Amino acid sequence: MPERMCIGENTGASMFIRLFAGVPFSYFDGIPLISFGQWLLPVGIFLLAVGIYAERDEKTDMLSMYRYGSVSCWWKKRFGKRMAFSVRTAVFLQLIVISCDIAAGNISAFSAELLAKISILWLLHSASMAALSALLELFPVRRFAPGALFLLEGVTFIIGCRARVVSHAMYGMWGMCLQSSLCEAGGFPAGAIIAVEAALAAAAFFIGHQYIKRGKFYYHREMADGV
Repeated sequence: MPERMCIGENTGASMFIRLFAGVPFSYFDGIPLISFGQWLLPVGIFLLAVGIYAERDEKTDMLSMYRYGSVSCWWKKRFGKRMAFSVRTAVFLQLIVISCDIAAGNISAFSAELLAKISILWLLHSASMAALSALLELFPVRRFAPGALFLLEGVTFIIGCRARVVSHAMYGMWGMCLQSSLCEAGGFPAGAIIAVEAALAAAAFFIGHQYIKRGKFYYHREMADGV
């Protein structure tokens, strides 16, 4: 059975813990609005940044398509750019909050080990969201991708809170260190979930690659640009 990594009461003052560690494991059979809202805040900022970047980069991506020998090369470049931006954005958000904790004298509230575990889980979860967003951008509904992923995060978390038996399978739980086996013996298996999120990112790349190779991508672009 995994060792429980307790988070002491003094960590409640840490902004990093409140925003990136997730909702405490003890909150089940109910919706902890404050903790849930604190979790969704950086998620929403992250998805908004990813959406703005995708929208601003749209014209450049379309023009750069002609510089590549194949759509496969273009998709690899585009997907790589989206993932690189998402990692930079996620790290930047975490560094800002850590800096606030340092300035407020709250950095001693948690250990380097806890900091690393929270950061890695949130970073990988953010990367999986960015991969799904990159895939959704190929469809006419691309402008709604950030909102759809934000809704996915919220709805699946609520389902997990209401039905504990399926909580481990809920996407909205996967980025929360406090819901994982790293913190709680009954939490979701962190190693398995990390593997699943990596598989989701790989699947998003593969599906997108196959989709544009079939030519449907261009049809949807033309239709979308004509609206």
